Parts: sequence; C-alpha cells; structure tokens
Amino acid sequence: MKVFEVFSKQRKQAAIIFTMILFVAGNLPQVFAHGGEDHGEAKPKTTESTKGTVSHTTRIGDLEVMLKHPTLMPDTATDARLFITKFETNEALAGVNPAIEIEAANGTMTPATIAETDNAGSFNVKLPALEGGTYTIRAKIIYAGETDTATFSGVKVEFPPTESAENAASWIRTVLLFLVGAFVLGLFGILFYFVWRMADEKQIGEETVSA
Repeated sequence: MKVFEVFSKQRKQAAIIFTMILFVAGNLPQVFAHGGEDHGEAKPKTTESTKGTVSHTTRIGDLEVMLKHPTLMPDTATDARLFITKFETNEALAGVNPAIEIEAANGTMTPATIAETDNAGSFNVKLPALEGGTYTIRAKIIYAGETDTATFSGVKVEFPPTESAENAASWIRTVLLFLVGAFVLGLFGILFYFVWRMADEKQIGEETVSA
C-alpha cells in the first residue's frame, strides 16, 4: 500500500509539471505577438488600418483629439486631418483654434500648416516633408481662453517594409515558436522520464526490502 502511495505521488508531481509546461507553451504566441495596447482613455492611442491610415487619439480635459494621416514616408509632404470633439458626446467642437508642431529626436521643431474646414471641429493639416526617423507631434488646442496640448509620441517616418522583408520576419517568428515549443516539450519529456524512473526505482526498492 505504501509503495502504491509513493508511486501515485510521483505521478501526481509529473502531472503538475506537465500542466505548468503546457500553460507556458500555450502562452508563447502571446509572448512573441505584438500589437496595439489600450492603456486607458487618458493616454494617447495609435492605430493603423489595413489601408495604411494611421489614427492618433487622445483625451485632454473634456475634449478628444484625433489626428489621421497616411503612412508617413521620408521627404514627402502629407495631407492629414485633425478632429476635435467633446469626449462625452462626441459632438464636434466649434470655436476652437488649433496649431500643430512636429518635434524631431534632436529637438528641432517644425510647424505644420492647418486650415479650418466647413465642418466644426474638423481641420485640414499639411504635414511637411520630414527625414526618416521618430517624431513627436503636438497639437495645441486653444478653446474658451485656455490652452491644452495633445501629444503623440513615437510617430514613425519610414518607408514601408517590402513584402519579402515581411515574409522573412514571419518565417523567423514561426521558426522561433517551433524551436521554443520543441524545447519545452523536450524538457517535459526529460522531467517526466526522471520522475517516472524514480517512482519505478522506489517501487523496486520497497519490494526488495519487503521480500
């Protein structure tokens, strides 16, 4: 009876180890995955559609500010749109006076041209040609005698990756996932083997002593 209990205990330990390894392996795609994260309404959020339209959205006070533009490429002026609405009702805001500046990594500031449209809270923006790199876009909003600033950092100005580069990155990611998965399963196999062997040796020892 004692031998059976020891053997059963060893098998339970192996099952626990197996469950933990499967849990880690099941979360590997999330470890390697990437994508946009929503950090709350108070922090800027950037999304990109399948058509290449980039949207930067943030809340400042009672207002919501959205800047939309195509993918920014080096040395190319780009047309963009700025939308300013009330956060709670999504109502377009009239009587607002915005200005946009673009800050380079070295601190250089470049203004963008902005023009009001016939729709309240909607503005046409001409983003100037910029060198490749990472920028911070600031939209200063003057409304009801107060000035607030919406800050969008980490704005990329770069040529889109070629299809071959995207395929290579996807292939590398798949290989890495396979190798890590094989390592985890191999580790489980080794651990399970040693636990099972220890249980067998324990059982043989107990049988020898009792004989």
